[in-house]
Formats: sequence, C-alpha cells, structure tokens
Amino acid sequence: MKYIRNFQEVRKEDVSDVGGKGANLGELFHAGLPVPDGFCIMGNAFDEYMHRNDFDTQSLNHSDKLSDSVASGQFWAELEQEITECYTALGQNIRVAVRSSATAEDLPEASFAGQQETYLNVVGKEQLITAIKKCFASLYSVRAVTYRKQANFDTIKVSLAVVIQKMIESEVSGVLFTADPVSQNAEQMMLNASWGLGEAIVSGRVTPDIYIISKAKKCIVDRKLGDKDILICYDTTGVEERKTQAEQRNQFCLTDEQALALFEMGRKVEQHYGSPQDIEWAISKGKLYILQSRPITTLHKTNDIQQKLNASQKAVLNNWIEHCPIPLYPLDVNPCILVEQAKSKVFHDLGISIGGELSMDEKGVLFFTAGTLHISPRIIKIPFILSQFTNYEVNSSNTNCAFSRIKKELHKKSMSDVSHLSVHALLQDLRELMNVSEEIAYIRFRYNIFPSVAISKLLYPALHRVDTSINEYDLLSDLPYKTWKMNVALRQLAGYINNHNELENTIMGLKAADNSTLTDLQNNHPEFSDRLQDFLNEFGWKSSSSYSAFSSVSWFEDMTSLLPLIKVLLQSDKKTTSNNKYQTIHAKIIKSFSAKKASKVIKRIEEIRGYHVNREESLYLIEMCYGLARRIVFELNLRFPELFEQPKDILFLSLEEVYNLSGTIEDYKRKIATRKANRPQNVRLWNSLSLGGKLNDQNTLTGISGNRGLCRGKVKKILTFQEFDKMQPGDILVCRYTDPSWTPLFVLASAVVSDTGGPLSHSAIVAREYNIPAVLGCGNATDALHDGEEILVNGDKGTVQILS
Repeated sequence: MKYIRNFQEVRKEDVSDVGGKGANLGELFHAGLPVPDGFCIMGNAFDEYMHRNDFDTQSLNHSDKLSDSVASGQFWAELEQEITECYTALGQNIRVAVRSSATAEDLPEASFAGQQETYLNVVGKEQLITAIKKCFASLYSVRAVTYRKQANFDTIKVSLAVVIQKMIESEVSGVLFTADPVSQNAEQMMLNASWGLGEAIVSGRVTPDIYIISKAKKCIVDRKLGDKDILICYDTTGVEERKTQAEQRNQFCLTDEQALALFEMGRKVEQHYGSPQDIEWAISKGKLYILQSRPITTLHKTNDIQQKLNASQKAVLNNWIEHCPIPLYPLDVNPCILVEQAKSKVFHDLGISIGGELSMDEKGVLFFTAGTLHISPRIIKIPFILSQFTNYEVNSSNTNCAFSRIKKELHKKSMSDVSHLSVHALLQDLRELMNVSEEIAYIRFRYNIFPSVAISKLLYPALHRVDTSINEYDLLSDLPYKTWKMNVALRQLAGYINNHNELENTIMGLKAADNSTLTDLQNNHPEFSDRLQDFLNEFGWKSSSSYSAFSSVSWFEDMTSLLPLIKVLLQSDKKTTSNNKYQTIHAKIIKSFSAKKASKVIKRIEEIRGYHVNREESLYLIEMCYGLARRIVFELNLRFPELFEQPKDILFLSLEEVYNLSGTIEDYKRKIATRKANRPQNVRLWNSLSLGGKLNDQNTLTGISGNRGLCRGKVKKILTFQEFDKMQPGDILVCRYTDPSWTPLFVLASAVVSDTGGPLSHSAIVAREYNIPAVLGCGNATDALHDGEEILVNGDKGTVQILS
C-alpha cells in the first residue's frame, strides 16, 4: 500500500515513516510479543493531505484557525480506500485507539509528549476518519505550536503519522518500568496497576497499586495498595470515568502470578531493546497485552528526595506523610510551605536556622532541599529567650486573643455566598485565608508547641523520679481537647440513634452511602437532622488530610464518612475514653514530693495540658481556613470552564498562579498537562518514602512505641473510611495512618499498628486514651500483615510479631 503499513511491515528503523509509536509497536510485533493488531498511516499521507487541501502552514500565528481547518479537510479516494480495507481487516466495526506519532527522526517522541492527541473507543469508518483528521489537526493546536516554539523545534518540518490499534477492553491495566525510575535502581522493576483502561494511570487521575520486583530474586519485594478511586471504561462513544467499587479499591488488582508474568514479559522487552523500558500493558480475559513501549529517559535524573536523608530529614518526611497521606498537588504545596515557614520563624527567633524543605518544581515534581544547621550569635541569649517562650500566662493570653479574633473572621467568611463575589473578590478572600492560616500556624508553634516541648524536657527528671515508666505523653490523658470533644459529640449522636430503633435499623442496614443518602435520612428524621447539623457546626471542618489544603475533603463537603463512624460506635459497648491515668499520675506526684515541689510540678503539667488543647484547636482552625479556601477554589473552577476541563485541573496550578488567573489560558493549560503527566512520579515517590520496616528473620516488624502494653489478637486491616464497618470488637487495627475521624475505631480495637506516626501522632494519643498498645511508624505494616493473621503487638519494645 502507498500510505499504510501494517504492524508486521514495520520495524524500529521506520521512525521517519510511521513515527516513534508506530515503529516501536512494529518492533514489538516482530519480536513475537503480545501486541494488539493494528496499522500505521504514514507521514507521507499527512504531507499529501496538507498539500491537497492547500492548508497554509505559514499562518502559525493563527494556529487555532489552521487546526480547525485541518480537522475539516477532505481525504482523497485512494487514502480512504486503504484506511477502509485495513480497518475492515481488523474485524467488523472493531473498537480501535487512534494515536498521533511524530515522524521527525531527529526529534525524540518524548519531545511531543502530551502535545498531540489520542482518541479511544473509535468505532466505524466515519468515526475513524474523523479521529485521524483530528490527529493531523492536533499538530497545529495553539498548545502544540507554542510548546515546539519554546523548545526551538522547526515546526514547519515536523510531520505526523497515525497509529490505529485494536482496543483491549482491559479488566486491569498499567505501566511497567523495567528499571525503577524513583529509586534509580536498575536491578528492580516498578509495576503500576489499576482497574479498567490504562488512561487513568497515564493521565495521573488515579493512585495505582505499586509493586517492586527484584530482577535477581525474581520475586515481589515490596508492594503498596493504591486508592484506585476511579476507573476508565468504554462508553457508547469514547470512554467514561466511573467511581471504583469499595471492594476493588481495597484489594490489589493483580495476583502475584500476574505480576510475575508481567515481570517476565518486561525482561523480554528490555533484552530486545537493550535498554530500560517504560511499558504500557493491559490484561483482558486473562490474557496479557503490550500496548506500547518506549525508553525510560529519566534514569540519569536523581530526585533530591531520593538521595540519602539524615535522621532529621527522615523525621520531617515522616511527619509530612502522616499529615498528607495522599501526595500533594501543586496547589497544596504553597500552604504547606507557609506552615513550615511559621515553624522556621520560631527557630530563627531562638537563633537557629535549619533550612531544608519540601517543594515542587515548575513541572510539578516534588523534591526535598537538604538543610544545613546554622547557629547565630543570638543563641547565647537562649536562657533568657526560653524564659519568655515558656511564660504560660503570656502565651495563653496571646493565643486566646488571636483565636477569638480569628474565629470571628472565619465565621463571617463562612456565612458569605461566594457565588455572588467577583473573581477579584474571590482571589482577595483566598489571599486573606492563606494569610490567616499562616498566622494560626505561627501561634500554634510559637505560643504552644515549642513551649510545651521545652517544659516537657525540663520536667523529665521530676517525672522520672515519680515513676520511670511515665513519659510526657502520659500527661495528656483525660484531657478535653478538640478531638476528645468531637468523639464525645459523636458518641452522643450515636446514643441518640441507639434510642430510635427505626433510625438505627436504617443506618445499620446501609451498605454504602452518598450525600443523598444522608439528605434522605435528615428529611425523614428532623430531630436527627438538627443534631447532625449541631455536630457539623462544631466539628464539620475536620478533614481527611489536615495539611493538604486543597485536595482534602471535610465533613461539611462530604458527609459520607460520618455514617461508617456512627455504625462503628453503634457496635461498641464502651461509653467513655477515660482511664484515670492522669489522676493516678497526679496522686503519685503529691506522694513523691513536698507540697511546694508537688504544686510546682503539677502547675507545669497543667500548662502542658493547656498548650495541647490550644495545639489541637489551632489545627482545626487551619483546617477551617483550608475548607473555606476550597469553596473559593471550587467557585473559580466554575468561573473558568475554558481552562479547567476537569474538576481537579485547578489543583495542578500553584497558589501564585491561581492568584494571577488573568494569565495566558494556553500557558496554564500547558502547565496543567505537564503536571498531570508528572503526578504518577510524585505518587511513586510518596509511596516509596513510606515503604520500609521489613520483616526480619523472626517475622517481626519494628516501629515506634505509641503506647505501652502487650496484645495478642487478629489483624483487621483498614485502609479507607469505607472499610470502617469491617472492624469488630477485639480486632487489632492495622492501618497506614489515622486522623481524628478514625477515633471511633479505637473503641473496638485491642491494639493499633500503623505505617506512619510518632509519639505525638493522633494514633498514639488516642491509643493512650483508650489504654491499648500501639506500635507506629512500621513503614509497611499494611503490606506485611493480612486480615485474620494472629500477631503479638509489643508496645513496650515497639515490635509486631506474626504468630500465624
């Protein structure tokens, strides 16, 4: 044929005719690998199409008009006949994917990543011809032309081929890297997998399952369960995005056998090309297919975070992962930096500069700048400064005055209707909220956390004299702080439901819930509605990820996570979290010291407890700021439909870029596309940072003691709030992390084991409240432990041993 080559006619040397994608697919086909059949429309067809239709490619200043013209051009009979014959040979009205493929030999395919188009689920001759023309036209879109101009490519000489390939209706799909691009380890492969079509992973719209496979051992050495919250599947025309069922989200989508089969296939592809490969794959009806393979071009780039980290950096990152379990989006980064800057300012006031922070580059890739400790001459005044820092009356007064003012400001903003504000007013409000969040963060660290830590260290010798087993965290028991009050309110709400059989039966009978379910419950039970609203008015801004300003969700925004919490509480017989631990410590202090000394120690302890109440209050106020800021961002998303095509697109801009939304739309679109493409790298990076804590020869995980005690019991692994109702009394809770919304699970748990966390994390504090053993910061407990396994949790040593 003059204009078309089937895959069996193409080899890797044919890039100039069929482009990089086409040449790679032909090469894989010749190597006997399982590639879905297809054909390539060569670059000469594109050149002749442009000539026959007399398109003026010199008019690049009007490339949007040129692109529209190219998309509506006419095919000549010979080309249309060849397309029809080749398409018919694939099958009767077969579903195909239509992809552009750059043909310039001196330009790597990666140079055009995201600049041309892909059309999925194309059926029938008419749809196919339309899709091919759109691929041709995409070479002259504003985005593509701007990108190539900025890269100094000669746009006029670029040609385009089109690849047409049978679509695989995959149950599972993903990407296999034959060298781990995150750790830069060529001796391991990284496998990403999710349900449905692979577009969900490639576009960065889903967090996939991740497997690390050793080439030498030929076995899986690490795995991480992704949330896989959406899947992409066939629609009547094109594809559609659906929510993944809870059962699918909470299980790995590949068996070990399938993962190792992919590993073997990856070895063959890598050996064939002689270099590490990035392979897109799919599984349909049990059969494995390769959809595309290309060289990994980033192995020479070492991400700063993946360099060796010192102990303090690891502690910082552990804290980030605990507060932001889902990788940050670009819009989340600046608010986090503001919080860190508030903390750094306090260190600076003490004469200490540490430096180093988590950040994100222009392409949306996370990195960690290593800090160096710098001591200024001001540090010689530390004894005097510390006496000021730890003045409880001053600190408490400053905190209470600021919080009183801030609460009034935030309440006023919460009552405003953002839909009636101008874009200018929305952006002004957004700036104000970010400034308030930074002020709260400074108050949190300067007037509460820092003085609390200082006093705790000073008190340690006295506490050790009273009882060597007491630590500063025990002093926070039986304390009515924000989360404690929230749990009391939740139990009261559950108690009301427990006393109304019809309402209780309805709630316990719900298998799944959405906001409409709660609305129906409220409509049918007005008094319950009033009580629920009272609860939300007090605690509704509590979110799923406290430091993820724009990608987290509060109860005000999505109430569905409340029902699993209530169902857990309805199962429990425990009525209170009090274990009288603090009263016991109080009595021991009075017995151990003179009245004067005991009074002084108890006064300091009461200060620590007061600081903790303020610390918890400050976090909730920050979450309220972020929640109100999300309302604005959601409204901005609606105001700029030409820029934000998907609900989450705005998350791929930085905060500064959102402040300047009057910027060039096409420039912003390019940034969004680039950062979407790089998000999977951040997801892999975030997950790799939380992997660790391997089982030793005695089948034992090592972590950090969150609360003392021994407990033998069975594992119940809970990864999302949708799984809360799995929890049964006496189970050992195993999770990645917990936040305050998880607290009711501790009512049922006999012990807790988590991937992240430290002595002052939510898991530790609540475990001490309920007096159950806790081992935290294990790294990969959720991978190493499985439902039903019997384990021994040793909170004294910080270990978890698998018994069966």
